[in-house]
Amino acid sequence: MTIGIKNALLLPQPKTLIIKQIPILLAVLFLSAQEIDSLDFKMPKFSFTPKVFHHPDRVLFNSRAFELEVFSKYPREEMHSVSLFYKTDIMPRYMEVPFDPLDKRYVFRYDPKEKPANKITYFFTVTLKDGAMFATPVDSTGQLEPITKYLLNPAEYFKKRASLRN
Repeated sequence: MTIGIKNALLLPQPKTLIIKQIPILLAVLFLSAQEIDSLDFKMPKFSFTPKVFHHPDRVLFNSRAFELEVFSKYPREEMHSVSLFYKTDIMPRYMEVPFDPLDKRYVFRYDPKEKPANKITYFFTVTLKDGAMFATPVDSTGQLEPITKYLLNPAEYFKKRASLRN
């Protein structure tokens, strides 16, 4: 009569490996859980949504001021913050321009005469009071894709445009 089955393999039994590793694994999980609990923060959720959008200008000139504007369909009372992040080829890092979430328009005016540059890169974010965060522009996978626009000389731009028509 057979009471049990014995494994005939020469490899170590998985039970002994698992039993030896469980206390180490539990200690690591316990320590990391304590660290996470002590931080007390919410990770923002990035998403692409038609509720936050921006229409970039086709051409930006280096001699005229222009406006960067974002639109949001979220109710103002649900929004915690609305911001523009921009940098130029002169600036090494993005600068944040916060807007008042209760304003009717979220517009930033950039004057290239005051801050000369060859190009500007920018994106917008909207943070809701529940901790959700949305940005524009983003691609179809939800990855942030900042807009980069070159500031063109108007005389050269219109000469080139006229030569293309002829």
